[in-house]
Parts: sequence; C-alpha cells; structure tokens
Amino acid sequence: MRTLDALVRLGLAGANELAQALGITQARVRQHLRTLLQHGLVEVAFVRGDGPGPRERVWRPTLKGQGNARPYRVSSLFALFMRATRERVGQEMFVDLLRETAHLLAVEHSLAASTSLYERIKALQGLLDELAVASQLEELPLEYRLHLLTLAPWEPGIASSETGLFYCTLAEDFLDTRVELLSPCVTRRAVHTLQFHKAMN
Repeated sequence: MRTLDALVRLGLAGANELAQALGITQARVRQHLRTLLQHGLVEVAFVRGDGPGPRERVWRPTLKGQGNARPYRVSSLFALFMRATRERVGQEMFVDLLRETAHLLAVEHSLAASTSLYERIKALQGLLDELAVASQLEELPLEYRLHLLTLAPWEPGIASSETGLFYCTLAEDFLDTRVELLSPCVTRRAVHTLQFHKAMN
C-alpha cells in the first residue's frame, strides 16, 4: 500500500516518479500498479511522451483508492464527529442513531435469503475487515462466538456498551438470527464478543 499512499500524496505520477519517491525499482512499482489497477484503486490518467522516446503511463488514484490509502485520517475526523454528535443529541438518541446506521449497513450489504449461516458469517467478517475491525470465529458445540479483536478507528471516545450495541445490531440483521453481546469479563481477549446459535432462527 506504500505505492498507493505515494500516488495519493503526489496526485499524478508515472512509475519513474513513484520509484524515486519510494526508493524502489520501476519494475517493482509497475508490478504494484498492476495489482492496484486490478482492485480498482488506481487508473491511467493519460499517456505522456509525444517525442521519439518511450511513452509512459501517468497514474492517479481512484476515489476508492483514496479511501483505502488514508482511511485513518478520514476516520479520525469521523471519530470527532461521532463524539460531537453524542454530546449534542444525548446518549439515548446517539445509541438509536448507531443502531439505525447498523440497519442501513446490513441492508446495503444484504445477502440472498438462501445464503447459509456460515457464508453469512464469512461475509460479515469481510464487512468488519472493511471497517478495520479484525475478527476471529470460535466454534462451540451449539453456538458460534465472533470475537472482535480491534477497535474501529471511529470507536475511541465512545462507550464500549454503545459500540457493542452497534455490532450486535449489525450482526443480527446481517446473519438473520438472534445475537447476544457477551460481557467483557467472559472473553477478555476481545473488545466485543458476539454469540449466536448455529441454527438460524
């Protein structure tokens, strides 16, 4: 992701400029750019070189690439916005807003009704990864436990009980089953732990 970060910083750049900025070879930069292109994170802005020399592609980040390159800068601003919102509207309304946001997020990433619970869990873990939350699935005889191991960048300054309700609501809507938010003393290794039965409700 250093190549993407450098391109976001420069705005427009060819492989040579990126190689100089990063201190690596042009061949390695081109390899990184091909991978970033496949993921829709960069695009060719134009091709320069009207003279007799070789033509060179000039790259720029896509909007998706800009978001992926500097997510924590945006998130730190969002974290301040979240705290300001909580202070302005009060705890009860703030929790309602978190739950409504979770509902909307689940709807935006809704899956087919025929999707199995296990496939839903994996898709939920992918969504959590997009939110910068690392998770780990634990399988018990009758239940699953989904341990959320890291705070999302917007969580600092927000009460754990409030963010826990956000994740619980998101999981219930996404998995289409009842989810229990376990007490932190039950699973000390996780920031939040969500427990649900293996059979969908």
